[in-house]
Amino acid sequence: MWTVERIKELCIEYCGKANVEFDGRIVINNRLSRTLGRCKYIKDGHLWFPVEIQISGQLLKTATDFSIEAVIAHECAHYVTCAKTHKNHGHDDVFRFYCQKIGTDNNHHNYNDLKFTKKNEEIYKYTIYCSCCGKFIGGRSRACKTTNQPQYYESYCCGAPIKVQQNW
Repeated sequence: MWTVERIKELCIEYCGKANVEFDGRIVINNRLSRTLGRCKYIKDGHLWFPVEIQISGQLLKTATDFSIEAVIAHECAHYVTCAKTHKNHGHDDVFRFYCQKIGTDNNHHNYNDLKFTKKNEEIYKYTIYCSCCGKFIGGRSRACKTTNQPQYYESYCCGAPIKVQQNW
């Protein structure tokens, strides 16, 4: 079970490898839907300071420990990079240097390498599939145009109509 305290301990360990004291906040953000984690900064004049690491609540509920640790290491690399240079480097060479320094080689989130433990039906209230090949297209936690009127949409894989499954 992942808690704020457990994540903070891991952040202290990763940041310590680069001689940076981790004094930021850890937030489990259940609203993150398009990103697995993020490092937040404040700007004071021309200098940037890291203040917070946010981790997706969805990630913590569905991913393997290895995948969660990879995301935390990635966000810690952002934290260390900003703490050392006082600039926001994104995913440039400086960021990659600090990834190596803290012992992670993931210079960007490769979603294909992350492993999840729950099925799509356990995660989403609505799952969307191709009616021809059965491929998973996407999931929704709330009803929307796609789930309410699937007859107007087709899959990107086969061009066939989509099939919406309600999971609750």
